[in-house]
This record gives sequence, C-alpha cells and structure tokens, in this order.
Amino acid sequence: MKNKIIFLSLIFFLNFSLHAQKSDWTKTELLNYKTLANLATYVSKHKNNKLSKEVLFKNYIYFDYVLNDTVVERKESRIQHFDSLFSRFKNIVNRIGIKNLDAKPVRFYKNNEVYKPFENELQKTEKNVFVYFDKRKPHSPLGTLLFEEKSNKLIAWILLNQGGYHYFLTFNLL
Repeated sequence: MKNKIIFLSLIFFLNFSLHAQKSDWTKTELLNYKTLANLATYVSKHKNNKLSKEVLFKNYIYFDYVLNDTVVERKESRIQHFDSLFSRFKNIVNRIGIKNLDAKPVRFYKNNEVYKPFENELQKTEKNVFVYFDKRKPHSPLGTLLFEEKSNKLIAWILLNQGGYHYFLTFNLL
C-alpha cells in the first residue's frame, strides 16, 4: 500500500511538473507540440520503409499545396525531394531517441544564437516556430521547426542561411 501511494504521488508530481512547464504556452504552441510529439512517436515506431506518406501528410506534415499541384512533373519531383529531406528528420529522431528528444517555442531561446533570424526577417513566423533539442542538453538547440498556422502541421524543418539571409526550406521552393 505504501509503495502504491509513493507511486501515485510520483505520477502526480511528474504530471504536475510537465503541466507547469507548459502553462505559459499558447493554444497554438500546445497544438504544434502535440503534432510534433505524435509525429516523432510515429517515426520512432515504424521502420523507414513502413512510414506511410498518406498518414504523414494527413496528420503531421503540411504538404497540401504540393499534393494539389496541377503540374504533374513538379508534384512528383517535390514528393521525391520529400523522401530525401524527411530522412534528416527521421535520422534525428532515431539518433537521439524519442525519450531524449524535445522541443519548445523559439521564443524561449531569445538569448541564444538560434533566435537571431527571428528578430528581423523571420519575425512573422516566430509564433509558429519551435526549437528542438536533446533533453540532456536543453540549452544547445539542434534546429528549428516551422508549423503551418491553420493546420498546426509541420511545414519545414530546415532553416537555411545564405549570405546572412535566413529562410525555411519549404517544398514550394523546390
């Protein structure tokens, strides 16, 4: 009985701690985080060749503008590019492990180098951007993630810097 009480107390404490950590998040941030957590879980549970693009595009990744493209060659080319670019995301999940991977809104990194692009040219996207990191090194961001505003789906996971100008690599650029 004593062990049961200790166990329940521990669960309550952990649950309260997790809730307290996200109590200052916006509704949109919570929805984006949920999408990301579900995507990472889906990726970690399936081998590379078992990932369904249909499931990815329906639930986690904003790809509507590509799928609705009327130019067949461009659409097929972008889908092929997706495979190679998404492998970067899969590799991060697999390398770090689902238990060690986490993310926060970029606004929590205002004192970090990763935030600089969001002070100027990417300021409008800041509310839809997350920083992902290894939980063992939370102050060392690994990268940024851009979410689509209306669907809360992931739209880009590669931030490019060309000559001091930053932009997210989205599939309409390919």
